[in-house]
Amino acid sequence: MRKSIVHLRLVAYFRLAHISEIGIRLMLIALEIPVTIYTLNHQLIYDLLGEGRGSVGTRKQFTNDLAVRYDSTKIRTALGLAEMVQITLITAEDITETVATSLIVDWLLKNLSRKEAQVTKLEIDGVATKLDDDEIKKAVSERITRTSQ
Repeated sequence: MRKSIVHLRLVAYFRLAHISEIGIRLMLIALEIPVTIYTLNHQLIYDLLGEGRGSVGTRKQFTNDLAVRYDSTKIRTALGLAEMVQITLITAEDITETVATSLIVDWLLKNLSRKEAQVTKLEIDGVATKLDDDEIKKAVSERITRTSQ
């Protein structure tokens, strides 16, 4: 009986488990930031995840402190309409706000500012944001501030 109580407590505290070839890494979640990417590149989610096939719910650990979860894609078939890719950026609990913001901004700019990404619009936590260092920092900082209050 005592063992099951301890197990339940561990499950409650560790919400994200990343399984890699080496083993399981548990990461305490401090922040989840929803991001919607409007893109003309229908392969963008596969490029972002670095896999041939990504499926909804797929999580990819990029650093010890940053992971990405693929939430959905809304495909629009009309010519010239961007498809909507929804992801959630997840940071670890034991990093500072500055580090979390920096990781997120760097990852988004590195992956979305490339010509091949063909990003037409970016929304961070439902707020339209320009694909610009300062704009993304502002949007992420606002999300962190709202979450921590």
